[in-house]
Amino acid sequence: MGAEVPTLIVCLSISLCFNIGFITFLFIKRRSRNSPQYRKVENPDVESFPKNSSSFGTNPQRSPEKEKDIKDPPLKPIVNAKRSSEQAIRSDQGAPIVKEQQQRSDRQRLQEPIGREEFVKCMNSVVQFINEYFDESHKQPVIPEHDINSTRIHVKVPEKPEEFSEILKDLKEIVIPNICHTHHPRYHAKFAGKSLADIVGSTVSAALGHDVNSSPIIDSIERIICKWLSSAMAIPQMKSWLNELREPIGAVFYTPRDVFISIIRHSIEKAEKTDENSPKSDKEQKPKFSDYVVYCSDDSQIALEEACSTMKVRLRKVLTFNKDSSAMTSANLLKQMEKDKARGLIPLVIVANYGSANVAANDEIWDLVKISRKKKIWLHLDATYAGCEWLDSNCRNNIHVLISELHSVHIACSSLFPYSGRISVVWSCERLDIEGAKTHYGEHPIRLWILIRLYGIRSIREAVKRKIILGNAFSERLTHHPEFFEMIHQNDHGVAVFQYRNKNVRDQKRDVNRMTSMFHNYLILSSTLKFSLLSYHGKVMIKAVVNYGRCNLSIMEESVSTLLNSVEEFEEALKKKKKLSETPRGEFCEFIGGSPNETTDITQSEDDPKKKNK
Repeated sequence: MGAEVPTLIVCLSISLCFNIGFITFLFIKRRSRNSPQYRKVENPDVESFPKNSSSFGTNPQRSPEKEKDIKDPPLKPIVNAKRSSEQAIRSDQGAPIVKEQQQRSDRQRLQEPIGREEFVKCMNSVVQFINEYFDESHKQPVIPEHDINSTRIHVKVPEKPEEFSEILKDLKEIVIPNICHTHHPRYHAKFAGKSLADIVGSTVSAALGHDVNSSPIIDSIERIICKWLSSAMAIPQMKSWLNELREPIGAVFYTPRDVFISIIRHSIEKAEKTDENSPKSDKEQKPKFSDYVVYCSDDSQIALEEACSTMKVRLRKVLTFNKDSSAMTSANLLKQMEKDKARGLIPLVIVANYGSANVAANDEIWDLVKISRKKKIWLHLDATYAGCEWLDSNCRNNIHVLISELHSVHIACSSLFPYSGRISVVWSCERLDIEGAKTHYGEHPIRLWILIRLYGIRSIREAVKRKIILGNAFSERLTHHPEFFEMIHQNDHGVAVFQYRNKNVRDQKRDVNRMTSMFHNYLILSSTLKFSLLSYHGKVMIKAVVNYGRCNLSIMEESVSTLLNSVEEFEEALKKKKKLSETPRGEFCEFIGGSPNETTDITQSEDDPKKKNK
């Protein structure tokens, strides 16, 4: 027993020393492996993604046991050395280092025709194509002269993916020469805001492809847009039904039709609540939707007519016969209301215009405010076009002050903004019910949100001012040639409306309209200028605006000179008795009118000649 104890102590000491030495060995080995001299230099050309990783969040490090078993192939250091030497030679020569692209199989191309590498290549070509088009669109005729090589498009449906270079070639050689260019110095038909920033926002919005109704961030972006524009335009507080001043409540809608539907629906709900609280006999029934009437001028938007047809309410356009003004007056409005009340109908909404749809007229807003407050009718201001002027403090006139007396007002960002979407922004004294009234139509507020951030309010303000100033200058230049043009419905919103006059015309009442239509059609056929044509109050008129985003005073002067040269050429064609036709009816601008819906009709004025004959 005495000899076993020392032997046991010696064994334990030897075991302890062995364990300490083994642990020290492992620690030194691991420390030397983590040192910079021992680290393995990886090939920068080879992607180091794990092959068997199940998710992006896993750590692709190998265990020490597996690292001992795995050895580099003998040729890998030689290949890496050769590649690095080749890259060094390329960098010395100034040549770019191009990463080798792996060819995709037919099965992969069938599943996804445009992969990551193809997408980058296509988008680079698209960016170059768009820049060239914006820089050189003025070299094309604003309207295609004739059909150019369009037979190449009539081919069989492609079974296999085509190269984008071939598609781009057809765009340049076939499509561009055969379209009407809205981004052109000679395009004066309507406002079609287009800019590179708008294309960037549209591309990002299309790439996201999100569901607007299920994306909470969209509501936040809409509120931000409303707050930005409300601050930039200095929208004042608005009075409620109880004459209490409240901060305007903003909302984003994706079409003007949705704006009017929401306002009509909100007004009907208020009318029904008021009707429930008022005393009535048992014989009286709840009013139908067809008993309500919406009032507007005869130059309002077509979208209002569509909204009334959808909501099954009556639309009453107040005809204006004043020669010098096309605005809706309070006298004509009261006349129509008295007729409707005599028929048992209920006035619901008054839609006033600040810059009407075609001739940019302003209604008598203050007189309409008095009627609205007296009869307790919802008054909405349609500032689709001219409301964008409020970005400039110098354009905030008396109508801007009267916003506090209105119940709601809306603008369309596509009118004067460098933006081609369809978003409208509404401010109202009460929160509008937008559930079921908003249809997105593929439009997303992210597009406008990106545009405002890329441009900034200051640049957008300058773009709006430039269009208005140049439009007014265009109208002023035409007044210097009364022998050719008669200016009608003059305004300060940058819209020129005129008729063509010829000194040899005898019957001014009939022939002026026909000659104006023929002159407009001659401009289209000659591919020199593009204007709008409208028939309003028995007159055929030409409407012109300045739409080109890069327009300046000299470019505008060139349009006026081109128009005067076209007048001389047109008169020469008349003298030679060439066959000239009038503009087709399809080219005329649409005006609000009677709807095919049976609940919509129009009350004609007492001055109507048909009633006098009866």
